[in-house]
Amino acid sequence: MQSRANRPRAAAPGDPVARGRQRGNLPSRTMVGTVAATLGLVLTLAACTTSSGGASSTGSAGSGASGNVPDAVKAKLTKLLDVPALESPGPAVAVSTLKGKTVFVIPLQSTNQYNNLIDSAMEEAGKKAGVDVTVYTNQGQTNQWVAGMNQAIAQHVGAIVLSGGTDPRVLQPQIKAARDAGIPVVVSQFFDNSAKYDCGALSADCIADIDGVVPAPYQDASVADADWIIQDSNAKANVLVVTSNDAGPSKGQAEAVKKEFASNCPDCTVKFVDVPVAQWTTGTQSTVQSALVSDPNLNYVLPLYDVMAAQSAAAVTSSGKSAKVVSFNGTPSVLTLIQTGNVVAMDIGQNLAQIGYANMDQAYRLMAKMPASKTARDVIRAFDKSNVGDAGTPPQQDKGFNDGYLDDYLKLWGLS
Repeated sequence: MQSRANRPRAAAPGDPVARGRQRGNLPSRTMVGTVAATLGLVLTLAACTTSSGGASSTGSAGSGASGNVPDAVKAKLTKLLDVPALESPGPAVAVSTLKGKTVFVIPLQSTNQYNNLIDSAMEEAGKKAGVDVTVYTNQGQTNQWVAGMNQAIAQHVGAIVLSGGTDPRVLQPQIKAARDAGIPVVVSQFFDNSAKYDCGALSADCIADIDGVVPAPYQDASVADADWIIQDSNAKANVLVVTSNDAGPSKGQAEAVKKEFASNCPDCTVKFVDVPVAQWTTGTQSTVQSALVSDPNLNYVLPLYDVMAAQSAAAVTSSGKSAKVVSFNGTPSVLTLIQTGNVVAMDIGQNLAQIGYANMDQAYRLMAKMPASKTARDVIRAFDKSNVGDAGTPPQQDKGFNDGYLDDYLKLWGLS
């Protein structure tokens, strides 16, 4: 899907991002974080076991002996390398009744490829249905999200979508105000697929007081990253995991990684460093490089999100090491690094266009006074040298997946 200029956008106070900017001119990196005012990173490198935080990982090897890859790991990876199946989000929606309404989108940040590709797909889905989509440009600051919510409420839009990881926990008063005004709120790509509904709390593991969600396979993707490393290393890897502890899903992802290595790779060692969201673009490279220099045995780097993959790769190159980088999101710029280089070796990809359509489908259902879908899911696929060509050359946001998603949504919406 091609980006379009001159789309309706609402700029955050003090936002330097121009209205109607061309998405094709985005920097060639993913999920770029807000530039921190001061670079004051403290390296929090902890040599962890995959279960209790010791110096090296321990645990049983599943179905394989020490140094061997368990058959269960091989089977999961074989499936992940294939084109994933689709899942219907629910019954049909008569979107013709929604023409002229507005969906107001507040992305995590407006300066990264991941968010912008999802938002572009939402705009395209809105155009097909005659629904306006306003994307609120921001640099990932809470006060900007608050201002965006207030603007959407004042305009009495049809629905609000917190897109691509925007944290609903810091917007509870505004979400309540939107509900009081009759405006449904959709939260996309913040909650993990495993999150429970109607459980009386709001966290990354428990959904409450939100009208609709489009969850993400964060933990599944982290397990898949670990499995690929286990197989690629013949179950003898020394891994650096780059987390973001202030990002809602990260805690669950880190635990999933620990558990997978503990179960299937007793000869693997796993260490963790933390890079806060605000320092993704200013702190990742130095943090990873320091870790690689401190421990010359590290031979794999696993940043939880693509936003940190390119900088992790740069750290590997700068340190003169031969470590491989694996990550998650499937943004085209990172898939390109797999195609053109040897440092980024694998990425668990998402169909970013499909996420945008899933966001709009959820918004349409709520605006049409229908129940929110609880089967809304995006799919994942592992991309490495063996199949990354399926994503196109250069890679595109929705290639290499089951392209039937578009026809499915148009049929559900009565547009085909």
